[in-house]
Amino acid sequence: MGGGLMQLVAYGAQDIYLTGNPQITFFKVVYRRHTNFSMECIQQTIAGTSTLSSSTTSGDVTISRNGDLVSGIYVTSSSEGITDGSSLIDSVDLEIGGQLIDRHFKEWNQVWQELTTPAAKQDGLKCMQNSFTHGHTKTGQINSIGMVQIPLYFWFCRNPGLALPLIALQYHEVKLKFTWGTRTAAASTGGIPTCKVWADYIYLDTDERRRFAQVSHEYLIEQLQKDSFPGDKETFNLNFNHPVKELIWTSAATNVYVDAKLVLNGHDRFEPQEEEYFQLRQPYQYHTNVPGYNILYHESTNVHGTIDTGITTKNATVSATAANYTTGNTIKFSIDTAAIPEIGDNLQITAIDDSEPKARGLYTSYVTNRVDTATEATITVNRTITSYHVPAGYDNTDSLEILITGGHRTPLPNVSNLEKKINVYSFALKPEEHQPSGTCNFSRIDNAQLIFNTANVSAFNIYAVNYNVLRIMSGMGGLAYSN
Repeated sequence: MGGGLMQLVAYGAQDIYLTGNPQITFFKVVYRRHTNFSMECIQQTIAGTSTLSSSTTSGDVTISRNGDLVSGIYVTSSSEGITDGSSLIDSVDLEIGGQLIDRHFKEWNQVWQELTTPAAKQDGLKCMQNSFTHGHTKTGQINSIGMVQIPLYFWFCRNPGLALPLIALQYHEVKLKFTWGTRTAAASTGGIPTCKVWADYIYLDTDERRRFAQVSHEYLIEQLQKDSFPGDKETFNLNFNHPVKELIWTSAATNVYVDAKLVLNGHDRFEPQEEEYFQLRQPYQYHTNVPGYNILYHESTNVHGTIDTGITTKNATVSATAANYTTGNTIKFSIDTAAIPEIGDNLQITAIDDSEPKARGLYTSYVTNRVDTATEATITVNRTITSYHVPAGYDNTDSLEILITGGHRTPLPNVSNLEKKINVYSFALKPEEHQPSGTCNFSRIDNAQLIFNTANVSAFNIYAVNYNVLRIMSGMGGLAYSN
């Protein structure tokens, strides 16, 4: 008897819990047919200002009735020189029939991106927003891309099953009221940035379109609440409403607290927890990502310093001017270890030929130097490379780049340019999902407090993500529960 058959007949009482009265098979694909639909992305008309200036400006968008449903919404700009696309939007209000339904902020968009963007999409989102402004690129390298694209994160933008039914809102307009950021915040070095708004429309087939237009709808939606607090306090009163599934607050890197706790109606919701609990464990347990700025030490980060041929000359800024280099010449350089990794025992330094694309690559063996105890800014790492390979037929007249491979002590955001720690406390098992998995009804809490045992040294924001119900009937829409 073959091993496979032996396993098949080795069937006991415990297997009844696993394979008794089977309900599925892994060897016959089952699928379900869907309703007929199509999608299209259409630019919206902005009433008011659509350009950034030295101060915040505003522009309103009434979502046009081009399609039956609206889902994703993006803000774009093709202006030259934008190096922080997320700063195009300072805040955006969503209104239905003149009623404020939800309001999002630049910082919240950055927080959501840090917590929920999968690692495989992080570089793509960075490119979309042009958020590579952490300074770890070669000096003089152009970071700007042709068009920045900033997604919005309202409930209907993140889940096609919650797409907003314009076909059922015959008498109510859907508006987006933007407060644009400043040109300085967007770090625009080119022309004046001009914003465009694009909406993803869904077109339904005849039968489903008729049903959407005629019946009433109730959507379980997510809203955002925000409180801002001054610094130098230990106790913060939380004025939130509705069933809240998580609390998220941002804090500057200098805001170090020993521990914190949540108090509801005079009772501790949990034992005081140290800041690492909110900044590392909670995001790790309940979100896709731990925010990059919460992680003090990053391994395998490449820190670049450029040396302009740098023959027999060194200085503390890792740059020098000298004659053209040839094989066998000595390169001496000095690197400030304040920005050099503490992780691991060795620092790997590699000379990289950086004159033209065809010649780029690693052409020298690396040298190592122990730096894990070098923590003062005044300490330097002095190294000498006596030989390196130059490809055949290559003109040895351009520069080298010194690539430092190891880690970095400076925290870096994963996706955004938000240089703040992100603290999380989740009441839900899976707060990123639309399916409710746990809430705390703050409408029934008379006194909610977030208490730190060390006063914060600067102001901070705290956000609450809550559920509400959006009712649409007779061509109009509104919230079932108000504040």
